[in-house]
Amino acid sequence: MHRLRSSPGVRTVVVALLTASLLLCGAVVVAGGGPGVAASTGGVSPVDSTGPPVEPADTFAFADGAAADGSTGSLGEVGAGTADVGDEDTIGVRNELSADDEPGTVAVTTTAHLPDRVTGLEITLLTANDDAIEADGFERVDDADGETWEWDGETERPSLAYAMDANVSAEESGPLATGGTYRFVDTGEWALVRTPRVAIRGSYTGQTRIRSARENAVDGEGVASQAMAFLGPYEEHVRETDDQRYRLIVPEAAEMEAPPDDVFGAFEGASDALRVGGVDDEVVAIAAPTGEVTWAVRGLQTGDADLWVRDREPAGTADDVWTHEYVHTRQAYEPEASARWFTEASATYYAALFALDRGATDFDSFERTLARGERDPAASSVLADPGTWQRNADYTKGSLVAGEIDRRIRLASDGRASLATVFRDLNDDADPVTNRAFLDAVEEAAAESGDDEAAAAVREAAEGWITTSEVPETWDRDAHAEAFGETPAQIGYALAADGVRATGEYRNRTVDRDPVRLVTGESLALAVDVSNTGGVEGGYDLSLSLDGETVETRNGTLDAGEAATERFDREFAEPGEYAIQVGSETLTVVVSEPADPLVRDVAVDADRVTAGESVVATATVANDASIPAGSDVEFVVDGETVGTEPVRLDAGGETTVEREVRVPGSGDADVVTVSVVGPADEASTTVGVDRDSGGDDGSADGAEGGGGETGGDAGPGGVTDDGVPGFGPVVALVALLALAGLAVRRESR
Repeated sequence: MHRLRSSPGVRTVVVALLTASLLLCGAVVVAGGGPGVAASTGGVSPVDSTGPPVEPADTFAFADGAAADGSTGSLGEVGAGTADVGDEDTIGVRNELSADDEPGTVAVTTTAHLPDRVTGLEITLLTANDDAIEADGFERVDDADGETWEWDGETERPSLAYAMDANVSAEESGPLATGGTYRFVDTGEWALVRTPRVAIRGSYTGQTRIRSARENAVDGEGVASQAMAFLGPYEEHVRETDDQRYRLIVPEAAEMEAPPDDVFGAFEGASDALRVGGVDDEVVAIAAPTGEVTWAVRGLQTGDADLWVRDREPAGTADDVWTHEYVHTRQAYEPEASARWFTEASATYYAALFALDRGATDFDSFERTLARGERDPAASSVLADPGTWQRNADYTKGSLVAGEIDRRIRLASDGRASLATVFRDLNDDADPVTNRAFLDAVEEAAAESGDDEAAAAVREAAEGWITTSEVPETWDRDAHAEAFGETPAQIGYALAADGVRATGEYRNRTVDRDPVRLVTGESLALAVDVSNTGGVEGGYDLSLSLDGETVETRNGTLDAGEAATERFDREFAEPGEYAIQVGSETLTVVVSEPADPLVRDVAVDADRVTAGESVVATATVANDASIPAGSDVEFVVDGETVGTEPVRLDAGGETTVEREVRVPGSGDADVVTVSVVGPADEASTTVGVDRDSGGDDGSADGAEGGGGETGGDAGPGGVTDDGVPGFGPVVALVALLALAGLAVRRESR
């Protein structure tokens, strides 16, 4: 969000130290003009080639966050130049940070590595708090400004052990503000802090200038860079390119929204587009954990090329914080108040433009981001006058103005120059950048094609937007294509409104997504809308993954503005929890065994039947569970299962199942019980049974008939008990007796 620079208090201390050094040692001129080069007295004699070497006594002064007037050298970073700790011409300062028992603080040990040529050293601790300081080889300078200590001249590796406040809070506002509290913090479990800052001065002998080297380290788990340190367990990701080395520090406590490859892609894309100088060999980015901390901003850049971004920030939006903070690392210029707006304006604008250029966002999102600058009160702010800024006009109106200047430079120069050309010129300017210098660079870039009149018009428009309350309108897609070329294909994926369905024998409908609940045997049907919101044709490759393994793919090509729908269907046979990813969507699918259906009631279509006849039994079954229910239910007559029917019910569903069942003809019961039995309960009803009377009375009546009509045992229509028409057991017995009598009579004759 911001580029943190040395505070006025630190610069005051540094200037005071330098002034004291001048008074003690004479007029000091920084030789060579580069960081990390010691000051040299103006009275040093040149080497006399005819006589013995002269041993002059010179002084040096170095500081972290050196004064802007260049009168004090900057403590060099190890690896950034030729100066190294242990070099005979280099004063080394090593800061070792460690966890402290006191909440909100970290422990620091600052050790000086002194070449033999150093004859005197004073060190001022710019970030020590008020706790006691343990000194080894140093003595306190009581009348000095700040916490200043003097080397005893004997100890080979003098050191100071002290505590540094870790927590830095701030109230922020603007597009990158969060309403939280901290810029840096110690949580007890981990800490994200600024590195210690010191200022040193002293004297040395010899003709070779003394240089400086500063090294930061963490005692234990953690990592330290030039301007910030993380204390605690972490994982490091590294990407090497031709121009830079990127280090992404992901603390164990962080939960990254953006994959490391996406973060590196944002950095590399911005680096390729910004050929503006100001390239540091290494960029260190820390993912700031958000679980326990309310950060004041979404991201912060400090030092030359150190930054942190909240772990929950994505890397593929028009409001990309990772790119925003990276752009700050490329801003090597020092602006005066009238040009200060460009710092946040360019970072906000380029974050949106680069996301559009690499296809990470669409033109509509890009346009909405810049259009914030058209709205009051920010639109009425005067960019060249920070005192008039409202609602963070440098971010909102500033990014729109920066973008419109970029568009007009591209058109006026026939594509030979852009806002990056202006950016490069500002970085090359050794003097503080003013609004006039900015406008000069704009006009010069717009004139690259030789059209001075067009270039003057661009300057005039830019001056109006910067120095008055005028504001440009956001350009449309056609105007963008004219100046920047067609936007690349922008393939987007989104689940359709009814794109998550459960299908199968239980249901076929949309279901909730968080999580998706299915039962075994069901299928998950997904409908994914694929669209191309870019300016040219583009291809897509859409995959469905199950627990991280790709199981299905769909691919195709879409014209600019075209859309299509792809469908996937996946059956789940086993219970469990599954992770489904399709496009940019992730779903959790929980699969269970079906619930048990409940038997509410059973009814029959006749209350009374004759033995041997059938009735239709109808059962009402329901599902009170939140998942589908499924099972077979049994139809039972007098305890004997006579059949089964399957039941499949959606959550909260109810239905009826029926079956024809036969009432037994045998037996003498007047009532039978008809039941429907489910896996969890059952319901029953009864059916009355009509049976024939039968018995001995009918047989006697038949015997008396003397072989005439049958007795009561014959059923209707002369059907006997055994089913033979007109011929029952009694009649047969009478016939046999008659035959026997006839035979006796014949024998007696």
